[in-house]
Amino acid sequence: MDDRELVQKLIAKDPQAERYFFQTYKDKVYQACSYLLGYRDPEAEDTAQEAFIIALRKLPEFEFRSSLNRWLYRICVFLCYERIRKRRRQVTHLDWELDNLSAPLSLQKQRRQEEEEEKARMAGIIRSQRDLMGEPCKDLLRLRDEEDHSYAQLSEALKVPIGTVMSRLSRCKEALKRLVLDALKAGENV
Repeated sequence: MDDRELVQKLIAKDPQAERYFFQTYKDKVYQACSYLLGYRDPEAEDTAQEAFIIALRKLPEFEFRSSLNRWLYRICVFLCYERIRKRRRQVTHLDWELDNLSAPLSLQKQRRQEEEEEKARMAGIIRSQRDLMGEPCKDLLRLRDEEDHSYAQLSEALKVPIGTVMSRLSRCKEALKRLVLDALKAGENV
């Protein structure tokens, strides 16, 4: 059966011609889809079937400028490239979504890291300024802040009443605060 005769019978909806058309070209169309989409691609068979459906629907427009085989092959190639483009858009969209989802997390991580660095910098400045203070304040602040001694423990260690510990600690903290603020104003980065 030549192409013209087959096309006329297909347009007339001849079931025997449709079987012949499908049986004659199914392997070639499937091979083309497998080649273009990839071996074992689950969409290769769907694309091949879609090529036949489109070809049967568009047969009245077929102008015999090429063979039926070549025309069907071009439909198949077009459908495969459409699927590939669709996949690329999906991958691009998924990449974009992933970037948008991960961006806030990386910003949070970066902020936390910057906060930790700032805390460490400030702790360094406080320690350096505390070390510049006289012995009584330096020791009292170190015991209270770094060793976490209570007022009662400080009172016992210094052998002074708790009220005296509290007032000394208050004066020492105030002096340290002034030293730290002066160091920050001077731009000291310890």
